[in-house]
Amino acid sequence: MGKGTYSLILELERDQYIEIGKLGKFLFKKGYYVYNGSALGGFGRVKYHLKKNKKKKWHIDYLLDNSKIIKIFLSEVEKNYEHEISKSLSNSPNAEVLARGFGSSDCKDGCPSHLIYFSENPEISGIYQRLNLKYLILEESDFKNMQCFKI
Repeated sequence: MGKGTYSLILELERDQYIEIGKLGKFLFKKGYYVYNGSALGGFGRVKYHLKKNKKKKWHIDYLLDNSKIIKIFLSEVEKNYEHEISKSLSNSPNAEVLARGFGSSDCKDGCPSHLIYFSENPEISGIYQRLNLKYLILEESDFKNMQCFKI
């Protein structure tokens, strides 16, 4: 199984307050969220995010209890690109940061968050292309059985 950087595209069907562990409680608006992470130890981390009824390890696990993953971007790389992707996305038109520090509480690169909100389903492939990252896009139908992680 490869390793690298990933982006989860999530859909939240209604406005709701969600407690994100020690980070606090936030109002998450109905819409779409892009969560950017690194899996330099292997894409097993992404597979873990797809599991139901799991122990919460990361901020994203709290949001996943209330939303669904609709698309996954995977890029096999040796370097962590989650910061560059997050910064680019946060500067996109119609992007909002609703939970400062989400997924980036230990970030030293100045990211306001590794979770970016969009009211409409965002197209993020251009950011991966600008960073010259080769990527694989998994649609919801691809990862239902999680066999797609034998890449």
